[in-house]
Amino acid sequence: MRLIFKNLNILRSIINAISKSSEIKEIVESAGAHLPNLFDFSSFGVLWKEGLLLYIYQDESCPPSFSQDMAKNMARVFSVLGEEPVEADQLTLEVGKRNFRPKQMVIDPNATLKSHLTLPLAAEGEVIGCTSLTSDQPNAFDAQDLQFFSVIGYQMATTLKQFERFSSIKTMAIYDTLTSLHNRGSFEERLGIEAQKSFYGGTPLSLVMIDVDHFKNINDTFGHLEGDRVLCEIASLLKGSVRKKDTVARYGGEEFVLILPGAGLGESAMIAERIRHLIESTPIRIGQGEINLTVSLGISNFPIHRPNSKEELVKMADQALYEAKEGGRNRVFIFRPGHA
Repeated sequence: MRLIFKNLNILRSIINAISKSSEIKEIVESAGAHLPNLFDFSSFGVLWKEGLLLYIYQDESCPPSFSQDMAKNMARVFSVLGEEPVEADQLTLEVGKRNFRPKQMVIDPNATLKSHLTLPLAAEGEVIGCTSLTSDQPNAFDAQDLQFFSVIGYQMATTLKQFERFSSIKTMAIYDTLTSLHNRGSFEERLGIEAQKSFYGGTPLSLVMIDVDHFKNINDTFGHLEGDRVLCEIASLLKGSVRKKDTVARYGGEEFVLILPGAGLGESAMIAERIRHLIESTPIRIGQGEINLTVSLGISNFPIHRPNSKEELVKMADQALYEAKEGGRNRVFIFRPGHA
């Protein structure tokens, strides 16, 4: 009886740890820290369909083959129960090794996995992943292990579903629903962060405002659905033209903006000119044919243009963009003091 109460208390601790986790890796770490008190196992894993992530928590004496065998087994289970087949090589593995076995139970380097206790993670009628305990010993798990692990799996599924909802809400708050670029609010937030770094640290920061030339004609001629598709094509070209640390955002309508941290005026002008040439030379499918579009671009820079705030940096880039459009479009203009 004492053993049952002890196990129930351990189970309660695991469930509490999982419910307080804020990401999948934390679920695995927090649960894995308690699981050796409840089960004799070699590896513990959680596969989440979001990004096909597989996090494995295992004893440090486990040979590398254990992770691969576990991935194959979990992919097979998820393929049977999930919406579509998944191969083990599609999974992104993150393996954390811990010393949770006594020295006399160190695993032989040539050992193989002999027992699997693998369960689906289901929430609201949907299979969102699976979880597994494995052992190098045959018949390592019994009916009570199955009962306890099922309760743990239920809590993991519930927590992962909450992550899924939060991720969806976060995506909606940050990204433009049409182009999947950062939206206006996210742009303002990121610009505030980068401007503060630059203004206080003295590092360069450039802003590039981009406007699709004569975009109204596209909507008037081909309709707004085709116009939206064109904006998505432009967004894709922009994302592929910048560095990893840069931010590409939809500023509004057919207007986009780039935040280029650490980029001096020369480098930002090169990036802008590369974008201008790329869009001009890339045919975009529309209706039953193709069209070639052009864009106008305006650049502002700290410290060259001496903006006193992020708002002023935006205003300078916007003024340069206005001059690019007034100067004939399909060109890059750099802000010129005295022309605001």
